[in-house]
Amino acid sequence: MSNEKVEELKNKFTEMAKNDKKRRFHSLRDKIYRMDVLECAWQEVKKNKGAPGPDGQSIVEIEEQGVEKLLSELFEELRTGTYKPGPVLRVYIPKKNGGKRPLGIPNVRDRIVQAALKQIIEPIFEADFLPFSYGFRPGRSAKDASSEINLWLKRGHCHVLDADIEKCFDEIPHYQLMNAIARRISDKYVLKLIKMWLKSPVLVDGTLRKMKKGTPQGGVISPLLANIYLHQVDTAWLDAGMTRKEGWNAQMVRYADDIVVLSNRPVKVPREKLQEILASLGLKLSDEKTRTVKAEDGFDFLGFRFTRKYDRESRKYVCQYFPSPKSVKRMKEKIREIAGNNRTHILPDQIAKELNIAVTGWCNYFRWSWHSRAFTKVYSYLCSRFQRFLRRRKEKSGFGRYRDYPAHTLKNKYGLQTWFRSQT
Repeated sequence: MSNEKVEELKNKFTEMAKNDKKRRFHSLRDKIYRMDVLECAWQEVKKNKGAPGPDGQSIVEIEEQGVEKLLSELFEELRTGTYKPGPVLRVYIPKKNGGKRPLGIPNVRDRIVQAALKQIIEPIFEADFLPFSYGFRPGRSAKDASSEINLWLKRGHCHVLDADIEKCFDEIPHYQLMNAIARRISDKYVLKLIKMWLKSPVLVDGTLRKMKKGTPQGGVISPLLANIYLHQVDTAWLDAGMTRKEGWNAQMVRYADDIVVLSNRPVKVPREKLQEILASLGLKLSDEKTRTVKAEDGFDFLGFRFTRKYDRESRKYVCQYFPSPKSVKRMKEKIREIAGNNRTHILPDQIAKELNIAVTGWCNYFRWSWHSRAFTKVYSYLCSRFQRFLRRRKEKSGFGRYRDYPAHTLKNKYGLQTWFRSQT
């Protein structure tokens, strides 16, 4: 019942925001600490799992101590205005290019409050966000973004700007972000909460550091705050007339800080305009990751490879998107990691289970594309790697012969899924 009431509240805010595009919302504070909102926020945080923050308290420990106790404490702190967030733990995770991405992990209790606030203000800003923005939005996915790119390619938009905003989450100016939020939110306590999270010190190698800009990746509310700020890019792009057919006909598809611009004309001017818009917001394009290409040469976005080629038989241009070579390579590396030579002490059934989870998740992400060739490569490697794993357990070298461990044995005896079945 509580979920239904929260959904009704969110739908109400969405409707009010759509009906009045200039309305600023106040009196939101009492909605944040509603117990049903806090309960839904807890379920979201629990579902996302995640590591403990600087206080070391994990989700499991909170469940053991009693979730109701923590939610009651947060209810009282938010009601009386005594709530104060803790610091954020800075960790680094590997990036695809070999570098490291900084990740900020708040305490679980702070993640709950952020999730509660997100449920209240997200519907308000969702009413403003434009259709070509896809990242971290409810009801929108990489599938939708990739489908739109493919649609524009089919319409002959073969000049492509593949762009990335450099260190977007780390470079967003706090003052300008708060101004963007204040265009829709006038509740002083809500603004105070967001400002406190932005100013929360970051714990790096045991030392607390103050944050002067940026919204740390890892916080529940960080993607929404980034979308609120980058919405200004979308509106400025439209206001400049970049999408008009009689103008540059430059159609944007944005997934958080990753951007693709497609046009039936060269994209030199659109690139300059995008740089100008970002500069006005204190941001800039990444020189390393931003490039101008022709669709015939292919380009990667969200793990997909997009191409547009002329088919002599049909005498038409054919547009396709499928798992990129880098995505296939990373999946093979994941398979090798799970069924590695250093894991032969683990039972084959457990290894097969881990492989099934990893490969099925990967395939579910790419199943909307022209995936057959990539899936064949991945599953061929999956079987051979698992065969090698089994031989290593018996202290035999190499992959061995197929007859030692045929596909039906891998499936029937060990439970390895030797081909993709959609998980719906």
